[in-house]
Amino acid sequence: MSRQITQPVNQVRLTNVAVVRMNRHGLRFEVACYRNKIVNYRQGLETDLSEVLQTDRVFTNVSKGQFANSKDLRKAFGTTDEEEVCRIILTKGQEQISDMERSAQLESTQREVAAMVAAKCVDPSSDRPYTINRIRDAMREVGFMVHPTRSVKQQFLDCVRLLRERGTLRIERAKMELMITLTEGDGGGDDGSDEEKEEAQRKLAEAGAIIVGNDPNNNGGGTTLNQRTTIIAHIDPSLYRTIDALSRQNGWRMEILRQCVTQEGDAELGSEVRRKEDRKNREMAQEAEAAQATEEKKGTSDSEDDDEVVAGLAKRMDRSARITSSDDEEVQAEPDRAPNARKKNKKAQKKSKKARRREKEEAAEREARAEAERTRQRQRSERLGLAAGDDDANATSTAVDAESTTAASGNAAAKACNTCGGSFPTPALYRAHFRSDWHRYNVKLKMKGASSVSEREFELCDSDAFFDK
Repeated sequence: MSRQITQPVNQVRLTNVAVVRMNRHGLRFEVACYRNKIVNYRQGLETDLSEVLQTDRVFTNVSKGQFANSKDLRKAFGTTDEEEVCRIILTKGQEQISDMERSAQLESTQREVAAMVAAKCVDPSSDRPYTINRIRDAMREVGFMVHPTRSVKQQFLDCVRLLRERGTLRIERAKMELMITLTEGDGGGDDGSDEEKEEAQRKLAEAGAIIVGNDPNNNGGGTTLNQRTTIIAHIDPSLYRTIDALSRQNGWRMEILRQCVTQEGDAELGSEVRRKEDRKNREMAQEAEAAQATEEKKGTSDSEDDDEVVAGLAKRMDRSARITSSDDEEVQAEPDRAPNARKKNKKAQKKSKKARRREKEEAAEREARAEAERTRQRQRSERLGLAAGDDDANATSTAVDAESTTAASGNAAAKACNTCGGSFPTPALYRAHFRSDWHRYNVKLKMKGASSVSEREFELCDSDAFFDK
C-alpha cells in the first residue's frame, strides 16, 4: 500500500476570505474578497478588482465552492458579465465582519473623531488646542461611544456637544476668521464710508460676529470710486451660513482667512495677560449690551414692578407689626412658618407621655403580682403551721436541711441543684430531678421573685392549683 497522500490538483484553497453576500430575486450570490479591502473599495481608495477579489467568479455558496450559472445572473442582474456583477455585489452587498474587524473599525473611527475634535476645537481660556490623547481620555470619561454607520463629522458634533454638557473639558469650536469687504457707491466720501462701515459692524455684531480689526492695507483716506473697506471678524462655525446670507443681502464680499483660529507656539507671559484682558473686556462689553437691551425691553413694565415692590413692602410691614404686637407670644406669632415641625413635636411628646404611662402601668402590675404571690406564700405558710413563730416547724425544717447536708457531705460525688437546694448522689437522680414537679414548682417561684421550698414543703402544699394557673 502506497503511503503517498493524494491531494486534489484542480481546487484552489481560499484563505483569509471575507464573504460579501447579496440576495436578489430569491437567489443568493456571493463573492470571495480579501479582508480589509472591502472598506477601501467602498471608500474609493481601491479600484482594481484583482486587489479586492480572491477570484473573479460569482458564487452561490463560497464555502461549498458552488458557482452561479448564467441563467441566474441574467435573471437577477440583467447581465452575464461577472465583473459587473461583482462590482454591484461589492457596492450593495452585505459584508461578513468578524469581531476583531469590527473592533478595529470602531477604534479607527474613534481615532478619527478624536483627531477632528483636536483639530477644530480649542480651550476657550487660551485658544490652544488639546492633544488627541487628552480628547480620547475625555471621551472615555463621558462614555461617548462611536457608531459604525454614522459619518465622522456627525459623531464629531455629538462628541463636542456631550463634552460641553458634561463639563469634563473646557472646550469650544475654534473661531473662523472672515474678511468682509464693503464696496462704496459713486460719490461716497469718508463720512459715507465710515457710516457704512459702522452700520456693517453693527449688523455683524447683532448676528454674533466678533469684530477684531480692519485690513492693514486699508488706509481709509481716499475718495475714489469703488473704494473697498474691509472688516476682520471672528465667528463661530455654526454662524457661517447666517453671515453668508447677510453678506449676500447687503452686497458684501466675504472671504475665509482661516478655518480655525488657534494659538500655536510658545506662550509669552505678556501676550497671554493682554489676550486674557482683551477677552475679558469683550465679554464684559457683550454682557453690558445684553443687559442694556434687557432693561430697554423691561422699560414699559417699570410701573408694574414699582407696584409689586410697594405691595411686597406692605406685606413685610404687616408681618413685622404682627410679630412685635405680642412679645409674650413670640413663638406662636408665626403659625405658617413651621406647622409641620410643631405637629411632629406634639406627636413626639404625646408618644413619650403614652410610653411613660404604659411603663408605670406595667411596673404597677408587676408589683401587684409580686405582692399577691408574697401574700399567697404567707397564707400557705400560716395554713401549714410554718409561720415565723412556730418553733417545731423550724426544728423540723432544720432537721431536714441537716439531713440533706449530711448526705451531701457523705457522698463526695453528689450533685446539688442551685434552684431547689437538694443534693443527689447519682447522675441519674440528678437528671431526674430536673424533670420533677418539685423543680418545676421552684422554677416558677424563682421567676415570680419568691423563695424556693424544700421537697417536704412541696409535698404538703397545693401544687395542682399552682400549675393550673
